Amino acid sequence: MVLAIVFFLLLFLDQITKAAAFALMDVNEPVRFWLGKVFGFDTLINKGMSFGIGADQPWALPLFIGLTSLAIVVMLFFVFRLRPKHRFLRTSLVLIMSGAAGNLIDRVVLGGVRDLIYMDFGFTCFSNNVADLVIFFGAICFILALLFIDEEALFRLGKNRKEEKKQLEEAAHSLVEGAKSEQDGTDSSKNG
Repeated sequence: MVLAIVFFLLLFLDQITKAAAFALMDVNEPVRFWLGKVFGFDTLINKGMSFGIGADQPWALPLFIGLTSLAIVVMLFFVFRLRPKHRFLRTSLVLIMSGAAGNLIDRVVLGGVRDLIYMDFGFTCFSNNVADLVIFFGAICFILALLFIDEEALFRLGKNRKEEKKQLEEAAHSLVEGAKSEQDGTDSSKNG
């Protein structure tokens, strides 16, 4: 239930920020910078994928819609299949799904994705939106979950601590039992 609320809140936030930006600024209006020359606002409709890949190809839009729809269905399947103890992994999939759904709505309704946040890091510059940021953050969380955070993570520190503790307890218990039985054997030989 909480994951569904997160999904719809992020989807709503994406759609409302896109609608507000496009209502307040003209499409392809010059970029208004803030925070130096790194971040700014720029409204444009990206008909391709990241960095406009495939924007001028007639086959691109149906392909992007189909792949995004398939990806959302696959992620939804895994969200329901994963056990509740995989909370962080499930949350990361919901973030990715929410962002993908926001961009899918734009592609289906407008034939392209509304971008409004301009970023210029010197070596690269691009425009994106809240959905793209949510996908990026979800992907980072997904990688962290698989590598470090999830119970079955590849590099989880203390991954087998419960098993090690149990083995130590069993070893200590068997030593104590062995010592008791040895002491009982010594006591009976003294009495006999």
